[in-house]
Amino acid sequence: MNTASPIPRRLDELASSTGTSPERAALLHAALAAGLPTARDENWKYANLRALDRQVFSPLDSIAVGAVAAARAALPEPLEGFTRIVFVDGLHSPELSGGELPAAATLIPAGSLSAVPGTHGPAVTQPATPQAGSGGVPIELRLSQINAALATQGLRIAVPAGARAAIEVVFVAATDAAVAASHPALQVELADGATLDLVERHLGAADVATFTNADVRVQAARGSHLHHHRLQDLGPRSRHFETLALETGDGAECEILTVASGALSARSTALLRLSGRESSLEWHAVSLADRTQVNDAFVRIEHVGPGARNRQVFRGIAAGRSRVAFNGHMVVREGAIGASSEQSLKALLAGSEAEADLRPQLEIYVDEVRASHGATVGKLDEQSLFYLLSRGIERATAEALLKWAFVADVGARIRIPALRRQTEALLAAQLRAVIDVGDLR
Repeated sequence: MNTASPIPRRLDELASSTGTSPERAALLHAALAAGLPTARDENWKYANLRALDRQVFSPLDSIAVGAVAAARAALPEPLEGFTRIVFVDGLHSPELSGGELPAAATLIPAGSLSAVPGTHGPAVTQPATPQAGSGGVPIELRLSQINAALATQGLRIAVPAGARAAIEVVFVAATDAAVAASHPALQVELADGATLDLVERHLGAADVATFTNADVRVQAARGSHLHHHRLQDLGPRSRHFETLALETGDGAECEILTVASGALSARSTALLRLSGRESSLEWHAVSLADRTQVNDAFVRIEHVGPGARNRQVFRGIAAGRSRVAFNGHMVVREGAIGASSEQSLKALLAGSEAEADLRPQLEIYVDEVRASHGATVGKLDEQSLFYLLSRGIERATAEALLKWAFVADVGARIRIPALRRQTEALLAAQLRAVIDVGDLR
């Protein structure tokens, strides 16, 4: 049961401000009626929520001076064949983007995010275990609703029936959290038979303590195909929250791959609903944490349509005094006859004070189903490490090789060559690997 926390003063002021539209004020009041998430909420107890009630949530209405230069320094090389769209502190930056917006993409002005039909859908309005409290908004959705109320600008990607698009969306946080927050907002709609290759990045300016509250909503219609790569590499002093909601139609095929390695603290909430008959979802995730980082994720996947299929793979490494946490909640509804659900959660402890918390959950409400789930937490294999050391390999390199082998199977699923190279370099740097990852493919 949710225990209400005091309404943050700054958010309360935003909700009561005379300059705030009635629609936005109503969204804020509804989201805050029962308080923000706290460590007493079951699905949030491993996240770092310190000082959330004192956080500045006010967005910027224009890109700050110097932010574009800072964002430019954080951008990786563009991906060939992809149209790049860049946002800085939640605002579109034409000069950093790759020319004009493609036909499938449109900007959404402030105040219009919550008005888009089907933006949340049953996947989030009917949680498997409601924790709405007195505010009426489920605990998993309160930050999402705050995003809808405060986002200055959003992006909608709508791919027409039978069409194909390749788009890279980059959200860069460049302003200190004591000044303003960034509220990235992305909505994706795939029509019947549409295909979208989507790369979503969350990056931060170096040495700036930023705060981001992102919201991503996806509707995949009948027979559509989504290949969604999500990379979070914010600065080492940043705090990041995100909510992803997805719903599938008949025969839709979705593949989502996430890599989270940045930010001082990060929390990802994913609410995924396989509504369509014979729809499928592949979910692969890598989480790396070092020093005092906290990286927490809650992923609920609901099987609703007959024959819906899902496979979930998570690999996490916690080093130093860090913590990685992953709650994988699988729900098979009454009508999901013939559903198939597979789950594999594994974490590696690479520090004497590191912590890993894996929570596989499985709810089945139908007899005709195939489901399996499991979780393991361990340390580097001593025998493998001894073998490498006995061959004259230095300990640091040997440990890096074993860590790399632990996450490489997920990274290898990245089908875009340039993105795979960038991600491998990112992972190797995080693992402090003195290795040539190209030789390990």
